Amino acid sequence: MTERYAVRPDREGFSVVDLWTGSVAEIAAIPQERLSAADAGHMAKVMNARVRREEPPMVLRLTPRSAPRS
Repeated sequence: MTERYAVRPDREGFSVVDLWTGSVAEIAAIPQERLSAADAGHMAKVMNARVRREEPPMVLRLTPRSAPRS
């Protein structure tokens, strides 16, 4: 199976690119660009693994903080 996400150099580091669309990949609406080579490689690996498992896209779920306990 051909990988969907790949690491490509950009002007300020590395980006994770969606090879199907040619666009920079996003996680929780955050473009995966200007990353270190190691971070971009890790994110591409994680995103490709999710595609292989047919998992839904990654989203950020925010939960309210609990009040401090006294």
